[in-house]
Amino acid sequence: MIRLAVVALALVLATEPAQAEPNAQLVSSVQHRLNILGYQRVDASSLTTRQIAMLHLKLQGPLPGGGFRWMNLRQETQVILNLDGFALRD
Repeated sequence: MIRLAVVALALVLATEPAQAEPNAQLVSSVQHRLNILGYQRVDASSLTTRQIAMLHLKLQGPLPGGGFRWMNLRQETQVILNLDGFALRD
């Protein structure tokens, strides 16, 4: 009976997704990119892992110098920042 309970507990723990904090270097990189885009008030370390991952993928590579691509990138960044209830504070 005890063995069955231990096996059941092990299965439950094994099926839960692993949660880990994002790498500090990754957070720093995202913070740098946010600063370039004009989001200096955003503290990247306060974002969720999902937001950090999405921003990292969206902001990698060379940033556009202006124009429509710049505006689109800022809008997409704002959408990602608004996920999970994050709001810019004045």
